[in-house]
Amino acid sequence: MSELKVAVTIQYSGVAVEYLEDLNKWRFELRGRERNAESLTQAKEWIDKPEPEKKASKNFKRFDVVHAGRYSGPHKRNRSVVTVTSIASDRYRNEANNPSTAWVLKANGERAKEGVYTLYPIHETNTKKWEEYDRLTVEGERIEAEKQKVLNSIETLDLKPYLLAEESVPTR
Repeated sequence: MSELKVAVTIQYSGVAVEYLEDLNKWRFELRGRERNAESLTQAKEWIDKPEPEKKASKNFKRFDVVHAGRYSGPHKRNRSVVTVTSIASDRYRNEANNPSTAWVLKANGERAKEGVYTLYPIHETNTKKWEEYDRLTVEGERIEAEKQKVLNSIETLDLKPYLLAEESVPTR
């Protein structure tokens, strides 16, 4: 490939600006990057524009929480410890002063966006409440099984005695 022909080189505020006749562009290096402007005026504007201020980085301190399955519910088998890595924007509840979604890192390394309604801080009070919840869940499952046994033992209606002698039950 042939070298681009530099027709004119000027110095502006300590920056060498070259006119590339073949491309009809003005080339210069600004803040360590090569730039190409459509016009000399545009090149001067870019050079005069102050360097953008770097935004202060937010140092978010990661922390662990209990994640209870979104759709599968808070049953013990669906809970896991995840790490909250940052606050996420929420498409539906976009309130700057009341964030409702967080980015989490799961044990398998997968990142996910989770609502705060499925994330629970890990502390002694919550641990005791999870134990109580699990105890009540086991008790509820036992009661449900007992209810099903009772329901299965209840006699269902038999319509045969109500048939007249000449009637028969239609077959399928």
